[in-house]
Amino acid sequence: MDRNADPLVEVENLSKWFDMSQGVMDRLMGREPTPVKAVNDVSFTINEGDIMGIAGESGCGKTTLGKLLVQLHEPTKGSIHFDGQDITDMSGSEEQEFRKRVQMIFQDPFESLNPRMTVFQSVVEPLRINDMYGGYSERRDRVIEVLNEVGLSPAEAYLNEFPKELSGGELQRVAIARALVVNPDFIVCDEPVSMLDVSIRAGVLNLMKELQDEYGLTYVFISHDLSLIRYMCDRTAIMYLGDIIEQGPTDDVVMDPKHPYTEALFDAVPEVAPDAERHRANVTGEVPNPRNPPSGCRFHPRCSKIIPPEDWTGSQPAFRRAFQFKRKVLTGQLGPEDVQASPGTAGDRSVEELLEHGLTLEIPEEYRPDVATGADVDLRQLDLPSGAESTLREAAERVVNDDVDGAREVLDGEFSTVCAQDHPELRTAGDQITACHLYEGEARKTRKAPSADD
Repeated sequence: MDRNADPLVEVENLSKWFDMSQGVMDRLMGREPTPVKAVNDVSFTINEGDIMGIAGESGCGKTTLGKLLVQLHEPTKGSIHFDGQDITDMSGSEEQEFRKRVQMIFQDPFESLNPRMTVFQSVVEPLRINDMYGGYSERRDRVIEVLNEVGLSPAEAYLNEFPKELSGGELQRVAIARALVVNPDFIVCDEPVSMLDVSIRAGVLNLMKELQDEYGLTYVFISHDLSLIRYMCDRTAIMYLGDIIEQGPTDDVVMDPKHPYTEALFDAVPEVAPDAERHRANVTGEVPNPRNPPSGCRFHPRCSKIIPPEDWTGSQPAFRRAFQFKRKVLTGQLGPEDVQASPGTAGDRSVEELLEHGLTLEIPEEYRPDVATGADVDLRQLDLPSGAESTLREAAERVVNDDVDGAREVLDGEFSTVCAQDHPELRTAGDQITACHLYEGEARKTRKAPSADD
């Protein structure tokens, strides 16, 4: 990575929303369309010669972001500047030049290569489309040259082969050759080795590093494989539900993650040593629906470090449980059917039982209170303020009596957190930038993501 390099790709407030049109049922019911916010208001800069990693769980928007960078999707809003030019507003000749300089390597070579085309036909096609080189003979020489460079040697032996006659590793090398044949400046690699056997992944990755030096390439590597990201990338951006929630030098992001989601993501990586102590991620619940993402920080319903209000006198873990209790009631995940005791009977424990059940989080045992009653939490082990416990108890009593609306009224305005109220802006945190309220008062806000020079 060249610290003095110029910016090549500059992304500012970029969004891509799908399903924005109003369907038949929406029109009949008078409802507004609810788009899927695959990418939402992201900003970053990639310098010439950088390898930028984009990591996150499946469905977080990584591939959509990659396709936006190569103009396979039109952005809903925001801008992408490539070498100083806004690629969302190009003339025909400018777009043709852009297509020569920018390429993409897709995840599955079995799908991205036409099974009816030979290796030569697949690799020569970008030259033909872009009207590069003088004619058939020069194009054939260029195809042979690039096939040899990607390790398919002697190239003449592969020219007339069809995809079904090649291995997965050979097919991905053909896909790399197809991207390189036009001598591009920038390549987006979408999970480029995830379909390959482990035994040949290292060879393909090392090849791509060698080609970067030879061609002076700038890469974006999209992957959920964090070990690949660490091996290949100078800088890394972490995505969650369409947001970029942390960026920075890869080693800093891996060794000193700032955002709780990034920390959880790396906690989930298996330990190589069989006797190593496993540190499991302290998160709860599933990834929310991207069609209806949570307010505020999108990770807050699962976050272990959710921020209590200033007047909270109990512990942070107790607030997390109280907040989740409220959320379960508001979303209908907690009801009278969750208790076995019948309200109003002798020795009625229904309210206590609902509290114990509703304040329980599905998290690894190492994060649970010391004493538990079966599968439920022991209230005596929680550092709940008396006022908060009274509010929870009153809400639980209404729930067990099937007065869910009344329970919601009791909880209205209680257990509030900035994490659910305000969407965090990107801000500096050490050598990284992160979208997390934990750093609200510690560092300046920054909407534009820094480049590798900053």
